Amino acid sequence: MKKRRIAKYILIGVAVLFMVGFLWQRISRMETFEKKAEEINPNITAVVEPAVMPAHVSAPIRVRIAFPDGLKRGSNISTQLPNAALTYDLSYSLTKTLQKPASIVDVIGVAIGYIFTGRADTREIMLWDTVTVTSPDAPKAKFSLRIRRLQFDDVGKAAAERHGQRVTAVLKGADIPPGGEVVMTYSTTTPWVASGAFPVRVDVNKVRMAQDPTFVVEAGSTASRQVIVPSSVRPGEPFKIEIISRDKYDNLSASEDSVNLSLDGEVLDEMILYTGRAERVVTLDEPGVYRFDVSGTLSNPVRITDTPNGPWWGDLHSHNAWSADALSSLADPDHYTYARDVSALDYAALTNHVFGLEAGYWQKTQDWCESYNAPGEFVTILGFEGGIGYHLDGYFPTCSGPAIESQRYGAGRGMNEDKLTALEEDIDREQMIVATHHTGIGWGGANFDGSHRFPRQMRHIEIFSAHGQSEMYDPSDPLSYENAGSTPGFSLSKRGAHYVRDAWAAGMKLFTLAASDDHNGQPGKRANGLTAIMAPELTRDALLQSMRDGAMYGTTGERILLDFSANGQPMGSVLSEDVTELDFRLEVHGTAGISEIEVYRYVFGEDAEWEPVFHRSGDLGLDFEAEWTAPAVGHAIYYARVEQAAPIRVTIPTLQDRPVRAWSSPIWVGEPEIDW
Repeated sequence: MKKRRIAKYILIGVAVLFMVGFLWQRISRMETFEKKAEEINPNITAVVEPAVMPAHVSAPIRVRIAFPDGLKRGSNISTQLPNAALTYDLSYSLTKTLQKPASIVDVIGVAIGYIFTGRADTREIMLWDTVTVTSPDAPKAKFSLRIRRLQFDDVGKAAAERHGQRVTAVLKGADIPPGGEVVMTYSTTTPWVASGAFPVRVDVNKVRMAQDPTFVVEAGSTASRQVIVPSSVRPGEPFKIEIISRDKYDNLSASEDSVNLSLDGEVLDEMILYTGRAERVVTLDEPGVYRFDVSGTLSNPVRITDTPNGPWWGDLHSHNAWSADALSSLADPDHYTYARDVSALDYAALTNHVFGLEAGYWQKTQDWCESYNAPGEFVTILGFEGGIGYHLDGYFPTCSGPAIESQRYGAGRGMNEDKLTALEEDIDREQMIVATHHTGIGWGGANFDGSHRFPRQMRHIEIFSAHGQSEMYDPSDPLSYENAGSTPGFSLSKRGAHYVRDAWAAGMKLFTLAASDDHNGQPGKRANGLTAIMAPELTRDALLQSMRDGAMYGTTGERILLDFSANGQPMGSVLSEDVTELDFRLEVHGTAGISEIEVYRYVFGEDAEWEPVFHRSGDLGLDFEAEWTAPAVGHAIYYARVEQAAPIRVTIPTLQDRPVRAWSSPIWVGEPEIDW
């Protein structure tokens, strides 16, 4: 018995010694990775190979770092590719996981696991999406690798972020001789977003190189064409026709094209040769609605009228690489040049997550807003994205504004009354406009059953984005979160009172917008959502005032002209509850044939439900007008929805034919009652 007890204690002692040794190795290894040596030698250089890459091809990306004075054992070398080079397939913002290459031990371990369990975890033996480190000038050099999920840029200190992945190598075995190189090879897929300068981060002994090496991603050949004209122009006033060709990833095409321009069968210009985009200036003297034809591609409708009022088209919700989860380019194109030159928008807002308030990004955001703003041509709007248990976008009246303290990182992770009060004070002080978005999505929706409280100044709600439609709960809808496919298998429709209809039925006065929530630096990308704002001029003041008035509507991205009024009052209006009759007028001019038009009504009261009060379907042509009179039914709300027959083919994130729709802002009979 005594011998057994002694043996037991010996075994326990051995186990304790083993654990202490194991922990000591881990700690020693961590200290090695965290070791900080001398300041970085300014003569160290880094380049990326290949320097120029095609979009979205599987190919190794090599980062070559040259050390004129050599490098000692124990030194750390870190590199980090931009998120765009780590994209999970064609995702909007998801990135894949890098791993070290599989060793023979890994393969044997997986084989043994399969023999005993019948399951093989092949993630441990990845042959692609891996990174290796070598030194061609020091054959005996070995490297210990550590892959950490960190933001590309540090805010004070390195911060964890699920999208970015920094690879740190510790030099072992031999020094790198003077003039020698360290090569980090990423087996990955090149970005599908084109850019004139994607940066790669390089740190040596925890000190970042003063200048990031960069690489170029080139666009492909033409896959689609769009012809864009203003929505309203005075008779005899010159205006631009913009002809834009894009590759299959929505980059401005790199191939040369030849087209003809015509109007009503009359050729206006032949053999227009261009690469990517072309412009022509024309005038029309007679009032009416016109569409131009460019070699079989029809433009959006332009209304020639003595009283032009837009609508002006823009994207109110999009991100660039200053949002930690974005996969965008920051140069050639950047956020605003893509919006202006590739999407041909009239206005755009850069609404980065709160990380974009840090590290000097907020000042850069304000500087960009100021530098790209050109009233009458292209308008910029200073914005941000935050949240308090749900997601919000905020818009400033100028290009100058403070970083909003109530919207710091983490504010969107749970309802907080103190943050709500602080946000309301911020909105009042800065005279901001705020909107809530993707309210029905399973991972970030809003509750309109009273459990969420909203800023008392909130008057806008997003009805559609690249994630899907938020009009109502309908998982079978081709535009539902499930079917829009922004994050396949992850974005699902949330059952319950989370949708635009629910907010309206709860008594909230909210005007309709649609915006992309783009994370790829491609605001205004086709079929991802645009907001139409009716305003007499293209200035920031005019646009924001019209937003406050509710003179706006949303579409999936096509520039459909939609006029909806009751008793002569446009969408966004509130009529007296005392009216006895309602004279409705509906006018639609499509970018393609119209297949369905509906007007829905909700009468406030017990057991109320949404019901169609006007419906037309079938081949309704390109243009549709209707007027009708109906008895008033007291306190109620009305809105119009339009669908076109031809869907738009999209490639990102999955190949699909996306329906084309437009939704008006409501008309209220009786004042809405905001209860929280």
